[in-house]
Amino acid sequence: MTVTDINTTLGEYKVLIDKALYSYFSGKNRLFDMMYYSLDNGKRIRPILVIATFKACGGSDMGVIMPIACGLELIHTYSLIHDDLPSMDDDDFRRGKASAHKQYGEAAAILSGDGLFAYAFELFTQGSGSPEQKTAVITHVSQAVGPGGVVYGQVLDTTDRPVPSPKMLRKIHLNKTAKFIAASVKCGAIMGSASQKQSDALHDAGIYLGMLFQYTDDILDITGRKERLGKTPGKDAAAGKLTAAGLYGLDGARFRAERYAQRATDGFLACGKQFQELVQITDFVLKRTY
Repeated sequence: MTVTDINTTLGEYKVLIDKALYSYFSGKNRLFDMMYYSLDNGKRIRPILVIATFKACGGSDMGVIMPIACGLELIHTYSLIHDDLPSMDDDDFRRGKASAHKQYGEAAAILSGDGLFAYAFELFTQGSGSPEQKTAVITHVSQAVGPGGVVYGQVLDTTDRPVPSPKMLRKIHLNKTAKFIAASVKCGAIMGSASQKQSDALHDAGIYLGMLFQYTDDILDITGRKERLGKTPGKDAAAGKLTAAGLYGLDGARFRAERYAQRATDGFLACGKQFQELVQITDFVLKRTY
């Protein structure tokens, strides 16, 4: 599969996900409209990973996986809303438009983020998957995004101001980003009825993919353009945050990003040739410009 092919494939996945997301929010009330405002125009990496893994594991019924995929995107968007708040990263620009707190005010932004987080777990209970699968998804997602994952990573990143070190950088990246990316892969494996051994191996490869994703995010904070990124570049450096580029320099960060990409690729390929699409997504993440 060429780069052009994977871009086409990602675009096709995005169309399906965007259509499903719209169906969950249209025709309700003002709160749902505010929630959807922040949800609109995302890259959809996490739901794409869920669907791609589900299909590679033999799943075919989109009614099984789409509520899970959309729920993960809701959680990701909630985290972005809260991340942009004045008390956090204080960013006025997200997904190519005004951040939620600039568009609706800080209180409404917080509440719309809360609504997205709660609504995600409602979506996890929907669809035609088995109760056991849905329970496993809820367990793994909760562990990845709560105080043992994303929230803890954000605490380290925004309030503790740790002394710069490779160990601390890995700790922040692992919790803030990698665990959620890996959970997205694992949820696809669970809903695709993969074996425990295969599901665990895919999760491990997903950790490397998540670390890669945060490395490229750190690099793009320096090299990216606002119009392309859909958010304000240079914020991490200005805030004095611990980042890969800040710790290792751009060349060092790029070298380590390539190493994480190779580890993710090796992990996915070890699970079987049917996971080639995940390898292509890994390459896309490594080379992404937004």
